[in-house]
Amino acid sequence: MTDKQLANKVDPFDASLRYMLVLVFPKSTSKNFSLVLNIAEGAERYAIAEISGKPTYFVCFGANQADAGRAVAILDYVRTWKGVQIFSRGKLLQNSYHVAQVINCYLESQSCRDYQAHCHSVIDDPYSDDLEHQGLSLSIRLVDKPSLKQEVEIVRYLFPCSFLKNRFRFQKGHPSSSADQIQASAVKNDCDWCPNFEPDKWEKVGTRTILKEFFE
Repeated sequence: MTDKQLANKVDPFDASLRYMLVLVFPKSTSKNFSLVLNIAEGAERYAIAEISGKPTYFVCFGANQADAGRAVAILDYVRTWKGVQIFSRGKLLQNSYHVAQVINCYLESQSCRDYQAHCHSVIDDPYSDDLEHQGLSLSIRLVDKPSLKQEVEIVRYLFPCSFLKNRFRFQKGHPSSSADQIQASAVKNDCDWCPNFEPDKWEKVGTRTILKEFFE
């Protein structure tokens, strides 16, 4: 239920554990200030508190498409304002541009008939030794011997986050599970708060066959 109210005390750290994002900003002299407030009032929660005698505005965005759209719109206006703070999962997020990137990625998924077609991708087994040298453009052969080619089956997995995929590397021999490695990396890359992020979606989805070259 939408909750718009004046508040004597607001804890953005606590609120950010219950909402997708919490945005805090002081009153501004910007010509867009009234427009920002108009957008903010439509969010899942909107509150005003007096801090040091000055009004400070708190906007709590729910994990849904409408509030994500509001968050992107507001961030576009307030990113250069002084005193703006963004919170999620109990911590302060430092980069508003990065936050907007994550939200835009989520919004793209919500425009798809199946969000998983946007968020998830199929990759080869990242721990497979058979793929270790795939893609190298240069090879050196010390002895000229005929090669043999053998079919090798490669397991394929579902990687659960398109935003994180190119920012992440699996660690061979790590005691944590693949899903936990993905989740930890999402925390490090400040995208674990995306409503679609599901690290446990990491799972085997099939196989493919490659030709591997051997030498006698």
